[in-house]
Amino acid sequence: MTNPNTRRRVVRLLAPLAVLGLVTAACGSDDDTSSTNTDPVTTDAGGATTEPTTTSEMMDGPTIQIRGQDFSEAITIAEVYGQYLEAKGYPVEILTPAGFRTEALDGLQNGDFNLIVDYIGGTQAAVAPDAVSTAVADEIVANVTGPLDELGLTLLNYSPAVDGDAFVVRGDSEASTISDVAGLDYVLGGSSQCPERPQCLVGLEDPEIYGITFASFVTLEFGPLLGQALANNEVDGVIWNSTAPQITEQGFKVLEDDKGIFPAQNIAPILTTELLEAYGDQLVADINELSAMITTDDLLAWNTETDIEFRESDEVATEWLESKGLL
Repeated sequence: MTNPNTRRRVVRLLAPLAVLGLVTAACGSDDDTSSTNTDPVTTDAGGATTEPTTTSEMMDGPTIQIRGQDFSEAITIAEVYGQYLEAKGYPVEILTPAGFRTEALDGLQNGDFNLIVDYIGGTQAAVAPDAVSTAVADEIVANVTGPLDELGLTLLNYSPAVDGDAFVVRGDSEASTISDVAGLDYVLGGSSQCPERPQCLVGLEDPEIYGITFASFVTLEFGPLLGQALANNEVDGVIWNSTAPQITEQGFKVLEDDKGIFPAQNIAPILTTELLEAYGDQLVADINELSAMITTDDLLAWNTETDIEFRESDEVATEWLESKGLL
């Protein structure tokens, strides 16, 4: 599946975009020019809140520029948040997806865009690499809040939706835990970032953690190609995401992380301080409202539609938002 530059949202960009390569993304056709606007929530003297009203006018403020990372789930997530905020009346640009976490955080700091949705455990590895890996989401939030603030960024509420790291093997593997892989002389497959990540090859080979010696490591594009390589016996195990629909469809097995190197990986938006100051508490409330509605089952369903049924991410996002009454 490729990502032509005629995507519905990209057509409306205020400035031209360079072609960033072929990626799995959304194609579209119609462009709805109407928007809704949400007035700020107000609180009276007694502490009661006044619900926002909607209008057909676009909010006055900077354009919210959101860019997904270069894999299908992140692309769909960017579409969901972008379309939702546009429906709320914010000016929005959903940029052509590109790169991974490093590029996403660099892009925020460089002003290339001002909103991303990341996975909190990965965020911690990037901005607080010395912090202890933990499966407790609130502990990760505490670890990353300060470092993100120093970068001029703010983490909003994390979602109940989790896409965790997973050590995936074929169903006939004799291993049940990651520790069982030691001594099996496995060939491991993973993304180009895996050799540098503590929750990937670094932690798996660390003698103080798993201490596994692999026969070799094969660099693979993150996504469905990991499953293809595993099914074709090109590798014996891959580091993938737990919401990959191919795991169930192809009878693969997720090994138990018995040493606990994989952190909590709830999805959570990160935005620039400049954008936060421009829209204030209303933007925070609107984004947090959406984040609270997304579940792990939603991520799996979206990935099934894009990776198995080969549907476009923008269409999947639109249908989900409509089903929730958000469009």
